[in-house]
Formats: sequence, C-alpha cells, structure tokens
Amino acid sequence: MVVEPQRAAPGALRRWSAQALGLISRGLSVWLGLILLLCLAIFAGQRLPFISGVLALMGFFGSILVAARLDRADAVSCTDVQATLRQNGPRLVAVSSVIALAGALIWVFFLARPEVPWWNVLYTERNVVVALSDNWFVALRQVFVYSAYALGLLFFGLNIPGLTSFLQFPCTTLLGLPFRAAYQAGAAAQMKNLGPMLGVGLLFILLPVIAVLLLPPAVPLLYCYLGALAYVSFREIFLGIGENQSRAIAGLRLPGLRPLPDRPTQSP
Repeated sequence: MVVEPQRAAPGALRRWSAQALGLISRGLSVWLGLILLLCLAIFAGQRLPFISGVLALMGFFGSILVAARLDRADAVSCTDVQATLRQNGPRLVAVSSVIALAGALIWVFFLARPEVPWWNVLYTERNVVVALSDNWFVALRQVFVYSAYALGLLFFGLNIPGLTSFLQFPCTTLLGLPFRAAYQAGAAAQMKNLGPMLGVGLLFILLPVIAVLLLPPAVPLLYCYLGALAYVSFREIFLGIGENQSRAIAGLRLPGLRPLPDRPTQSP
C-alpha cells in the first residue's frame, strides 16, 4: 500500500482545532469519563513512571481512535467506544509499551543525572504525594500534575529519530500500515507540514502547563483535544478530508476501523 501525504491548506492549525472541538462535542461525556479514569490511574501509580508513561500514551492513542469513531454518520454510544478500543487493544498496548520503553532507555543512558539510580524509571519515591492538601485547588493540582507532565512529554516520545513520528499511530492503526512504513509516512507528513506540526508541538508543551497552573481538572480534556487534533490532522494530510463528516450521510470508513455491528431494532 503506497501512502502519499499531502500538504495541508493554509490555516491548518486553526482549522484542526475547530474540527477537534467539534468531534469532542459529539461524545464528550463518554470520552472524558474514560480519560478521567486514566488520569486517576496515573496518579495512583505515581511511583511507577514507566507504567504511567504507558497509560498516558494509551490515553492519547485511544483518543485518536475515539475521534475516528466519532467521525462517522451514526450516533456513538459508550458501548461503541469501548468496542472500538477493544478492537485495537493489542496494538494500542504494544505501540504504547514500545514507545515508553524507548523513552525510558533514552532517559537512563542520556538524560538521567549520574547520582540518580537507573531503576527510578521503574519505581521511585521522588516527588510522591503522600497526602492531599487541605486546599481543594492545590489538591486538584496534586492529582492531575502527573498526567499533565506525561502529556507534555508525549510529543517528544512521538518524535524519536529513527523510531517514531507524530502521525505514525493513526497510519499503522487506521490505514493498516506496518510499523516501519507508518513511521516513514508519518515523518514525510511532518516534513511537508512542518509549520502546523511545530504549532501542534507547542500546544503539547504549553497547554498542560497552563492547565495545571490555572485549571487542573481540564487536563483530561486536553487528552481528548490533542488526540482529536492528531486525528483531524492525519485525516486531512493522508485522506484529503478537510472537514468533519456529517452525521446525516455515510461516514468515513478506514481499513483499520471495522464497522460496528448493527444494533437490534426494538419493537414498539
């Protein structure tokens, strides 16, 4: 399968942001609820940085899949979203684990200070929140700072030279490309759309910081937004579709997104 990425039309970042918010509005309650549970799991596993990294990647990649499912003609329920995640579960876990492992090795060999034990990437007591603050705002910040920090680092993990590229996951999952071919296609797409992609990277860095400082409960929403942003950018660059699909007509069909079974009709 030959995939040729296209150059996005001018104003891509602004257009993608609006489309991402439009997709979020179609299934916010279900989507946000799942990501909230994931953020709480990251907080509960704050002593396990590697596991937290895998969970953050799964949350972001899962958001891409949810956005793809919502970009369909029919209404999407909680059962539909769960079915979509189950359909792609093994690949979701595998890709997240590989990227988290690569990031952990880079930290151990190149970024960690000499006095920091290498096993801190697996287990650490540093900066652990033992008890929540009596101040509700500070307590919310303590809960969501770990998932925000992980989200801010994701863009770097998704751009490891020779291994990962930002649009690699939707290429391998939604288009069915092999892992290496998806990396090459994603890297080519980034080079053709360097300006918008740098803007996306800036959002990954700035938005989590702003959310933790000003509105910590907004962190789960950022996972939804940035996942949807990745999907709509992939959709325009690789499929040439520059707008959300109307729910009144036939929706988008992708090789890696199997149609859900029809719901049985209920007699009145």
